[in-house]
Amino acid sequence: MTSNTMTATGEQTSDRDASDQSDAGSTTRDLSDATFERLLRFVLFGLSAVVIVSLLAAGAVWVLADDTAPQPMNAVDVGFLRDMLDHHEQALLISEIYLDERPDSGVAPYAREVVLYQQRDIDWMEAWLAEEGYPRGAPDRMAMEWMGMAVPVADMAGMQTEELLQRLDNATGEDADLLFLTMMSDHHRGGIHMADYAAANGANEEITDFAAGVARNQSIEISEYVLAAKRLGLIPER
Repeated sequence: MTSNTMTATGEQTSDRDASDQSDAGSTTRDLSDATFERLLRFVLFGLSAVVIVSLLAAGAVWVLADDTAPQPMNAVDVGFLRDMLDHHEQALLISEIYLDERPDSGVAPYAREVVLYQQRDIDWMEAWLAEEGYPRGAPDRMAMEWMGMAVPVADMAGMQTEELLQRLDNATGEDADLLFLTMMSDHHRGGIHMADYAAANGANEEITDFAAGVARNQSIEISEYVLAAKRLGLIPER
């Protein structure tokens, strides 16, 4: 049963009308609360996304800056580059002397390989020194100081004497073939000794990786020279 009440204005209202008004107010508040919650979640989600993107972007910039930051050279890096430049240049000289006499021999491809790859290495080493503002080493300097074995440049490990260079220049035929392979093997062994030390004690990762590559490649080439000498009958098979 519905009861009637009198409003302040003299109008009659029923309990049902009051209940309906109360329900409507409650519904309006519920809708407002739900809308507010959705809006709050949207704002918080948007802010979270912005923060995450900003952090990722900052991280990417940091990684990029870290990856491109130049690594300093230490005395081993610089000394190795300077000495290996002179070392490689003698390897070019040995190869050129041989190729002048025996350009079409079975050993000639090995000499051309030395010219090709060691000239490439020379270009890289000169560029690394120039980038850091280091000049090439003076001809009259003491070499190998960076590995505690100071000697004149001509006496670096693996360097061939003037007498041997002249002997190669005078050699012909298979004598020249065997002499080239023998001299270059000895030259490589000295280079490997220097490169191993630089790879283990340098500071610049690009240069230590290069030094390790020099040691690895020249070790392979020495093995190839032995096989070539046996195949060509320059030394006996054993």
